[in-house]
Amino acid sequence: MIYVPKTIIPGIGLGELKFGITMDKVFQIIGEPERREKYSYSESNIDLTETWYYNALGFNVGFDEDENWKLILIAVKSEIYKLNQIFIGQTKNIVLSELYKLEIKDIEYEYMGTIENPTHELISSDTLGINFWFDDEKLSEIQISPIFIDNETIKWPE
Repeated sequence: MIYVPKTIIPGIGLGELKFGITMDKVFQIIGEPERREKYSYSESNIDLTETWYYNALGFNVGFDEDENWKLILIAVKSEIYKLNQIFIGQTKNIVLSELYKLEIKDIEYEYMGTIENPTHELISSDTLGINFWFDDEKLSEIQISPIFIDNETIKWPE
């Protein structure tokens, strides 16, 4: 198995997986994904996104056509990855307490429940470029992305 550093760095990435690198570079670093999926969030097929699934490593990576297929999203689903003292499996109250300690002030909450998943919730921070997804009051996924300077401009890591 390929070594991937376990520390999440908001706005930057996960180890060598830095936002803004190409698909080829991701492939060089961690190899072939177990599965690839290409889709669009809109009715047209001109704004495609491609997600690579690395289930054995406990994360997915995403690339957007609008950003010339650069790495734009990392979603971790394993407790081995940490953002300071925040990791998968913690309760919503513990995550909120840790965000408070980090002095993150732009925390937003949204109930995202459905009939199939009535306990699905989202806590996000634009300052960190991060989404914390909860199911049954437990952290189930952490999504990180680069920081946006404004609605159109990404601050890519150096």
